[in-house]
Amino acid sequence: MRMRSDRGSMAVEFVIAVPGFLVLLLLVAAGGNWVSSSGQVGAAASDAVRAASLARNVQEAGDVATTAARDDLGGVCAGGGPQTHLTPIGSTDFATATDVQVTVSCTVNLQAFRVIGFPVSTTFTRTAVAPLDPFVQRS
Repeated sequence: MRMRSDRGSMAVEFVIAVPGFLVLLLLVAAGGNWVSSSGQVGAAASDAVRAASLARNVQEAGDVATTAARDDLGGVCAGGGPQTHLTPIGSTDFATATDVQVTVSCTVNLQAFRVIGFPVSTTFTRTAVAPLDPFVQRS
């Protein structure tokens, strides 16, 4: 009786293992991109609220918050850059508010990970709050 050879079994193992390994690598890369994008939007919200907290009026606060977010998220957001929303806290009037809140939203393109089931794009939104200096004259 002749013994069966294991010849070709390594090729079969390779064909089965490689796609699983590639999917695992794509999942790790997608997760890294997700965490990185989320962190970048959070950092942009922090920078935007810090810039807004130093402004003297609501128009200037909105402008510097938007500029700070755009500077931080250059090339990250798809479709025209980040959106910012400024809200005075403690009063509806910026001149008498105690804090300022800035919300930054950014739609990130995840097209490369569509193969493993990720959506084509995801919107990340982060909010940050900073106190307004009570000794600065605001209008």
